[in-house]
Amino acid sequence: MPRRLLAVTLGAVLALGALGAPAQAATPHPTSLTVNAKPEPVAKGGTVKIAGTLKVKKSGTWRPAKGRTVVVRFDPAGSRAPYTVKKVTTNSKGAYSLKRTQKRSGTWVVIYRGTSTLRADRAADYVRTYVSGPWNRRGPDLDCSDVRKTVWVGSTDYHRLDADGDGWGCDSWG
Repeated sequence: MPRRLLAVTLGAVLALGALGAPAQAATPHPTSLTVNAKPEPVAKGGTVKIAGTLKVKKSGTWRPAKGRTVVVRFDPAGSRAPYTVKKVTTNSKGAYSLKRTQKRSGTWVVIYRGTSTLRADRAADYVRTYVSGPWNRRGPDLDCSDVRKTVWVGSTDYHRLDADGDGWGCDSWG
């Protein structure tokens, strides 16, 4: 093959190879998702507020990720399957919040699915529920043998059921 034809053929092959090569995908920006469900613990049937922020790191600085959709899920303790509660959009400060009735203990999970330019992320917060009862108010003196289960007494332990000061009374009945 003549030199000139070989050079043209080689040039054409290289040019086609460059055109056909897939474009290098940009690395998605890191994200930071937070969640806080409170109060913790919460009375069964009480209201819990699930709130947090979504931020994105661009040019070395964390900034609010506004107008992004996060999925709020609840994973109840025990054998019941997790389920989606609501999709929420972040505000101009990258914040989101919603209130729900807490019927049982479990984990609130918030998921950001990401995009081609932002990484996916998830955050979780466990909330324990308790049943209110006579141990939560003043009245005739109660002992653990009267209550017969572990109960939430909080900081107002009227009946001195919380021996270790952690807010839970009658721990040995667990």
